Amino acid sequence: MSDLVRPVVAVALADLKERSRSPKLLVVPILVSYFVKVVTVDTTLVVGGDYTGAPTSAWFAGTTTVIGTTVFFLFGFSFVSGTIARDRETGVGELIASSALSNGQYLLGKWLSHVVVLGATTGILLGSTGVAFLRQGTGGFDLWAFVSPFLFITLPTMAAVAAAAVCFETIGSLRGTAGTVVYFFAALIALLVGLAPNTPDPVGLEIVRESVVRSISAQYPTDEGMDPGFTYTDDPGSTRTVTWEGIAWTTSNLASRVSIVAIAVGLLGVATVAFDRFDDSSRWAFLGGSDRGTDDDAGSVPVSDRTPQPSARSSSVDIELAPITRDGGSIRHVLLAELRMALRGYPRWWYVVCSLAVVTAGLAPIGTVRTVVVPTALLVPLSAWSSLGARERIHRTEPLVFVGSRPLQLLGSTYVSGVLVGLVVTFPAPIRFGVSGLYGALVGWGVGLLFLPAIALAMGVWTGRPKTFEITYLTAWYLGPVNGLGFLDYLGVQETTVASGITLIYGGLTILALGAAFFGRTRGERRNASETARWAARRSSRRPFGSSVERAYSSSRSISAISSWRSWAA
Repeated sequence: MSDLVRPVVAVALADLKERSRSPKLLVVPILVSYFVKVVTVDTTLVVGGDYTGAPTSAWFAGTTTVIGTTVFFLFGFSFVSGTIARDRETGVGELIASSALSNGQYLLGKWLSHVVVLGATTGILLGSTGVAFLRQGTGGFDLWAFVSPFLFITLPTMAAVAAAAVCFETIGSLRGTAGTVVYFFAALIALLVGLAPNTPDPVGLEIVRESVVRSISAQYPTDEGMDPGFTYTDDPGSTRTVTWEGIAWTTSNLASRVSIVAIAVGLLGVATVAFDRFDDSSRWAFLGGSDRGTDDDAGSVPVSDRTPQPSARSSSVDIELAPITRDGGSIRHVLLAELRMALRGYPRWWYVVCSLAVVTAGLAPIGTVRTVVVPTALLVPLSAWSSLGARERIHRTEPLVFVGSRPLQLLGSTYVSGVLVGLVVTFPAPIRFGVSGLYGALVGWGVGLLFLPAIALAMGVWTGRPKTFEITYLTAWYLGPVNGLGFLDYLGVQETTVASGITLIYGGLTILALGAAFFGRTRGERRNASETARWAARRSSRRPFGSSVERAYSSSRSISAISSWRSWAA
């Protein structure tokens, strides 16, 4: 292995070892297997409103490839991104910056790690589809027709998703929540644009659809004017069966997939130019600067600036710390502190958007306010909500915060601050709903406003990362309030949602989410207490000289952590 490739592989292997500790990898096979079952067994893909394919190996592979690639294209970004942020947060980036590893080698290693993870997920999708065919399929097994869609459709798309994850993390304004939102909407736009002729199709939908339509035309030549759209149904009814032999790969089809690989290469090129090598003061600081919604704020300051240096005139450290109490401060002070942390530190455009949301909620037609303005306005607090419950773990301040607080008071203040942020950007809407007699809209708004911060708090407490809530919320927002999927209409945008009792279900889920958050926070405090006790026991058992050195080092680190926390929260 050449000296140029060996560092790339080393970075990828190190990143994969770090990923192997995440419980997400245990959940992925279960979710993918269940997804394949839903696509191939529980529902039926209908083409043109009247046709469905015979359950051959080619049909199983084609349907799961298109739908699976679409899902991975939308959500794979959030699944793999965050590794460069982790290097910033943990201080590994400072070691990389001072090493002989080039920017290109480091970023290629991260990209290769992403590709391996997404490729392994594709392999699970392929294997699950094979199992579904063995249980439900008919006819012989055509290996090439079965494997080729995953090889030429899914893998190039995964390479582009991996490149986007690397690229977004090197651009400061696209790190964290901002990047998640931008990528999600960019992916949706790319899916829509890909339906037009002679445009890059990120998920290969047009390739599969054209192939299936040709088979339908050959087997039913008398049918004309067919709408080639895809739909899923639980009741195929009187659909006619088409025997599809798979995709006949042509130069044009392969060239369309090469264009997706070219996009991946372009994104990696942008990442290489924008990467600041963990130095925010570089000439690319306008691209690589920090962002309010990132997970890596704690690691964006050099170690030399975060850690106080010992005085050359002093050979010992003698620090007096105020005694710790567990009164937690008054509820008003804690709530104001949580509210300040939720509302401060954003770029100016965020506050402009909040102001526009308030004005639009007060002036737009009342029907538009219910169906468009309120759901859109409640996307604005996404970054504030996604950090609820996870902020202490992200900035590694759990021992400092929890040791002097009351769990219920702190958690309650965090939740109320999240509710108040949502109220700030939509407060004209409930007033207008009440005056207009739209009590269903008023109830839906109230339940949604209570539910969203509650589920964000629970996810933050249990996962410790904002991305889980971010991608869940964006998905539910797109399918529920925007596309009218009733059981995901958490805001009661449709009157039928409120009348059917779904809104009340979300009220119950709010209570369950708050209970889960409280249980998770209590569990976390017990874990921190036990770790502190173990650390104290180890320290007391050491020799006096070692104990004095450790006390000095610990005091220095504690002062550094407290200073960082106060400056960040101020």
